[in-house]
Order: sequence, then structure tokens, then C-alpha cells
Amino acid sequence: VTAERTVSIETAGDASAFLTLEPASGDNGEFVDDSGDTIEINLDGSAAGNATTTNGTGLNLNAKTTFENLVRITNNGTQQVTSLTLSLTDSSGNLDDETFKFTTSDSGVTSPVTNGGSIVSTLSTGSSVTFGLIVNLLTDDNSNVSNGDLPGSGPYTLTITADTQ
Repeated sequence: VTAERTVSIETAGDASAFLTLEPASGDNGEFVDDSGDTIEINLDGSAAGNATTTNGTGLNLNAKTTFENLVRITNNGTQQVTSLTLSLTDSSGNLDDETFKFTTSDSGVTSPVTNGGSIVSTLSTGSSVTFGLIVNLLTDDNSNVSNGDLPGSGPYTLTITADTQ
């Protein structure tokens, strides 16, 4: 049997998609630019879309820097999300779980999540979760870092994967 059916598919920008991505409320949300169809996290000293100015030009060398509450993700779909995975890779596609980790808050307690790991076990329809980023450039506890600088080459790509049952 062969049958043809019509399928309607639309794309939407991050602000109105089934999985909404937007700057988190608070000071660190200023590092997230949502002026286009997709968000961009700017930790390179350039002012993001929500920031009026920035005085720095990047992250400290040989330091561990934590940016809590950067991006809020909201489930606007019709199904519960059973896993929400964040992966940050360099321009060669390498995933570095020593340099990059994510933060998420649950009941006011911030927990680090490994790069490539899930930040929630479930995200119900209409619910949101906020995540941040930890960048570890300490040479004494990160074998991927040389001279306290970022490993690999930028730009870096954030991939967000939402699974449902």
C-alpha cells in the first residue's frame, strides 16, 4: 500500500519555539543576545543584545569562572521532556568535559552538570529550567588547558537536546 499524506511543519525562532530559549532574568542574562532568531552567549567581551556595556574583554586566564543563570529553557510543547542534554563543542566538534560544565539550580542549590550531561530528569509542559556555564581554565586540575587559556579553537557550539517518551 502506498499513501500520501500532508505534513505541516513550521520553524520558529528561539523565543517562540516548542522549546523556548531566552536570557535568564538577572545580571548574567545580559551575556545572552536574543536580538536575532537564535540566542547567542557572548563571553568574549562584546556586549550582548541585552547589555548596555561591557568593561571586560574575556575570561580570566588560569581561573575557574562561573556564570549562573544565563539561559532559561521553557517547554512549550505538548509532551514532557524526559532528558535535556547540553553539549559545548569547539570548531572541530570536540567535547571537553574538563573545561566546560553547566550549572542548574534546584531549590536554590546550584549543582554542576558535566558537559554532555542532562540538566533535568523531567521538564513538564509549561515548566522552565535555567542553566549557566562553568569554564575551568586552571592548569593544575584540567589536563586539556595549556597556559591557562581555552582549549581547541572557537567558535564554540552549544547543542541542546530534548528527549521525550
